[in-house]
Amino acid sequence: MTGNPSEKDNNKMRFFDNDGYRQRAACICVRNQHEDEVLLITSHRDKSSWIFPGGGIEPNESTIDAAHRELYEEAGVKGRILRELGVFENRERKHRTTVFVVYFEEEYDDWDDKRLINRQRHWYKIKDAFSLLTIYKPSQLKFLEQFISTSPNRINLLHQISS
Repeated sequence: MTGNPSEKDNNKMRFFDNDGYRQRAACICVRNQHEDEVLLITSHRDKSSWIFPGGGIEPNESTIDAAHRELYEEAGVKGRILRELGVFENRERKHRTTVFVVYFEEEYDDWDDKRLINRQRHWYKIKDAFSLLTIYKPSQLKFLEQFISTSPNRINLLHQISS
């Protein structure tokens, strides 16, 4: 991992790249091979908001390891990475997020953020996820658009959103 460690944030070191952007990883977790359902979680800031799991990269952690860790900590889910969608820059918040598509393999009833902050998770059809992100996290719509464009099921997914 290139970059410099930041000051402590919630007792964890975070990394910034040479441009001063915080380095993050996030997941779009899919439930089946059709890739027509994705996992969203409630935001820690607003329990009525729905977002994709993701967060800062820790010392000596790869983006892939951070994506797996965040998915488990925030959503209580484990899976295997299918593909990397790319790095998405948020100039307003000064962070760059590497986003992965993860195929769901295990879901746990009890996980860190459920115990600590009563975070919830829910599987949504693509059209519903698109609507929720439009309302609650427009910056993550770019993740979903790139996901759809790289999905083997993209024609059906685009049809779902437009209908």
